[in-house]
Amino acid sequence: MRWISWFRFSVALGVWVLGACAGNGQSSGAKDSPGDFGCEDCGEQGEMELEIFDERKFVEMHPKITEAFRTVSTVGSFPTQKVFAMCPEGSKICHSFSDDAVDFDLAHFEDSLLAGRFPEAKREQMLEGLRIPEEDSLWIREALRKILSTALVDGKSLLDTAFWKSRTDDSEIYSRFEREIPREIRRELAAVSKRYNVRYLTIPVFVRVEILPKLGKSGGFRWMSLWTLWDARLGNLLFLSYEEFGAKTKSRIAPERHWAKPFAERLGKDILLDPQKIENH
Repeated sequence: MRWISWFRFSVALGVWVLGACAGNGQSSGAKDSPGDFGCEDCGEQGEMELEIFDERKFVEMHPKITEAFRTVSTVGSFPTQKVFAMCPEGSKICHSFSDDAVDFDLAHFEDSLLAGRFPEAKREQMLEGLRIPEEDSLWIREALRKILSTALVDGKSLLDTAFWKSRTDDSEIYSRFEREIPREIRRELAAVSKRYNVRYLTIPVFVRVEILPKLGKSGGFRWMSLWTLWDARLGNLLFLSYEEFGAKTKSRIAPERHWAKPFAERLGKDILLDPQKIENH
């Protein structure tokens, strides 16, 4: 299971804020692919203009999720557990494109979203060196491994990307459902809740971003992700979002950062939905 420390998170934060110059991004499935800093031929900076296409999603909401949003308890946010940041060899990207950069980009937008949806709650980053003591690193990794690898639906775990992709039926599916959570997952969630005094947890299970330099006017990318929100104390899955789409640029601004923005915008709208108004199909 992927893990990220406060130090590595700080490094990714610095790169993201400074918009550091990185050329020749490499194909990546590894944790560290920072690119070469100091390039002299960075593309134009500014806000990307994107056209989203081929969008598919599966959203599952607990019938009583709205009760959680009124909480004054602590909401903990884990880093993305599996990140795949892929870029063709030789492609020049002005923002350092790596697993950590994609993870921080998502965390940045997620933080803003949670601030709006949990206005009274205290929010904590579940990072080693912050909410997670360094001596707990092995314990929390094992707990997350059990939560994510234990069969949840039809013998499939949260890490099974092919299964969640199949749930979309090549369209957008919304479901109001109180899912029966396996005992092992409930036990691990409760242990995390008690150990770190957190009531709710967000766990981005996986994110896959593939840069496509020839897409649109200045390149584009494909996005795939699975994001979850849990009531850790009670062991309930409150919200699950599988999302995939293509994004192509409509201007000269290349996709050098903010890859998570289209997803975050959609997640923000979906999490505001009233589950009682969702018609299950």
